[in-house]
Amino acid sequence: MCTSTSSTRRSRGGSEGRYPLAADVVGRAGGVAMPRLPRLHAPGGTVHVVGGCNNGEFCFTTPDDFRILLTRLEEMTRNYGVTLYAYTLMANHVHLLLQAPLTERLARPLRWFFRETTRAWQRTRGQRGHFWERRYWACLVDDDEYALAALRYCDRNPVRAGLVEDPTSYPWSSCAAYALGVPNSLVQFHPSYLALSPYSKVRQRHYRRLLEPSVDPRADARDPRWTTERVVGGEAFMARHVLRSQTRSRSGDRHQENQ
Repeated sequence: MCTSTSSTRRSRGGSEGRYPLAADVVGRAGGVAMPRLPRLHAPGGTVHVVGGCNNGEFCFTTPDDFRILLTRLEEMTRNYGVTLYAYTLMANHVHLLLQAPLTERLARPLRWFFRETTRAWQRTRGQRGHFWERRYWACLVDDDEYALAALRYCDRNPVRAGLVEDPTSYPWSSCAAYALGVPNSLVQFHPSYLALSPYSKVRQRHYRRLLEPSVDPRADARDPRWTTERVVGGEAFMARHVLRSQTRSRSGDRHQENQ
């Protein structure tokens, strides 16, 4: 299973082995760039979600603040049947890796989560007004090396921010569950992680190796693809979902014109 780890690192390196971007696939297929595509709907797919606090403010500053987020995550998974694969909670933004529901769009439970965390935080502070900035970003992620890369990116966020040197020591993420086997009832392990080995200790060892700093500093830098691309994955995966999304968008435009 070391092949998955090494290929993930190669993909995160220079331009030769980088992930294809939506623009690459659409450009070759002759698609037309859209200013704002509708959210992708992929039942059962892996989705990386990022939500930022308004104006980048550091709103989560105490353990109680982070517990608000954890409580609402638990309620969202229980009430909406959402599978939470991983999370990283930062002072001014959150990363979530989720499985999209099979029967409804992910937007409904996420709207609930962001609305209820806003209300809970405002009650504790006695404040009103905007809390989360704009709408959250959602990126559909291919499995295998891409899902593992998403996990790594989320878990190394506190390292990039200079908060910890060892990502497993950050208390407000699910990293320790994946890397050390620390029980965490909020998350279910991603299938790509489970595929690393049938043995938990071996999986943890592989994942700790994946979390190690890369010899290429670019691989550990902030990767804008996770917050600007709607789809991250192999070319076939990209073509299937990006072009389907554009087809639906153009069909919706034609429908409106015929009304």
